[in-house]
Amino acid sequence: MFTTRQILQRSALLAIGVLALTGSPALAQNYVFSDLGTINGPLAGTNSGPSNINNQGQVVIGADINYLYSAGTYTQYQNLPGGEAALVGNVNDLGHTAGWIYLGAAADANIPVRYDGAIPTPLQVLGGGTQMYGTAAVSINNHDQLVGYGWSNDYLNIRPVRWDGTAITDLGTLGGISGTANGINDSGQVVGGSNTTNDEASHATLWANGGAVDLGTLAGGSSSYAYNLNNNGQIVGSSSDDTTTRAVLWNGTTITELPSLGGEGTSSLALNINSLGQIVGISTPDGTDFGHAVLWENGTVLDLNTYLPADLAAQNWLFTGSAGINDHGVIVGLAQNTESGAVASFMLTPVPVPPAVYLFGTGLVGFAGLARRRMKGTA
Repeated sequence: MFTTRQILQRSALLAIGVLALTGSPALAQNYVFSDLGTINGPLAGTNSGPSNINNQGQVVIGADINYLYSAGTYTQYQNLPGGEAALVGNVNDLGHTAGWIYLGAAADANIPVRYDGAIPTPLQVLGGGTQMYGTAAVSINNHDQLVGYGWSNDYLNIRPVRWDGTAITDLGTLGGISGTANGINDSGQVVGGSNTTNDEASHATLWANGGAVDLGTLAGGSSSYAYNLNNNGQIVGSSSDDTTTRAVLWNGTTITELPSLGGEGTSSLALNINSLGQIVGISTPDGTDFGHAVLWENGTVLDLNTYLPADLAAQNWLFTGSAGINDHGVIVGLAQNTESGAVASFMLTPVPVPPAVYLFGTGLVGFAGLARRRMKGTA
């Protein structure tokens, strides 16, 4: 039989143990906010948004003018003769960026390019040459293979494509007319979306080993799309039904719904994943007008507005989407002013919590164990 005192002691120790065990992982990680110069810095007012960050910490910033950000320096992506606007996708660890150059309303066409630093090299389009309506390179791996899409002047026949060097390959579809490629890993696996036979639906697609694989949808879903994948072959994207869109993760062809910020009508998109399996994207809580930048890790979802500085929150800024995360866990995303509509770029850098705080949390476990042993001796 236990005395009342012993029962109370055991209950208290159980509570401490649960607190320590569940609290320690959260205590081990924090994030520091950085303005990429687009809220109060040199690019303020340019309505910018980042597309991704590489493992060297370089960030592609898409604005009225597009820049490669590196350690506080902004390098403007160059145009080609006759080009009206230089547009960019993601950047690899070599500092090479996928992109395309718009030739203006008169030509109504793009030239796909690979940027080495800020200098563009034209890429082929389907049918030869370097010009096709709507052709764009949007993603690049560390072997300088690029993927994207191109369409004809009727804007109906959109094709997923890959570039090796400057040479282009049509990747094919799931049997329908159109598709787009959006991500490529270092093994050459490509993801995106394409139409099924008779163009009955559009499904997330994996291109590997010379073929196209239908990744399917969540149960009851009508369409899906794969936005990106990591070097382990894990794929992230979304699955939609008639009412909402859900963020999903594919391991192989097995699809898993990721948790949202709550509410039956919540919509979410998983946009990027690093080699650690950390996923970033957007979740829009039911009944709200703005998305929230989120991080998915170990089966849980975190609203990154937890790390929005108080002074920016007071000025009506909100982290509305996280677009990229590198293998160091550094996150880049989009901030929006909910009053003015202005958009800007942010970076969140992971840092460990102060050792004393973390040790306090983990020390509770040791304290609980020590006290438990003492109780056994007195029971």
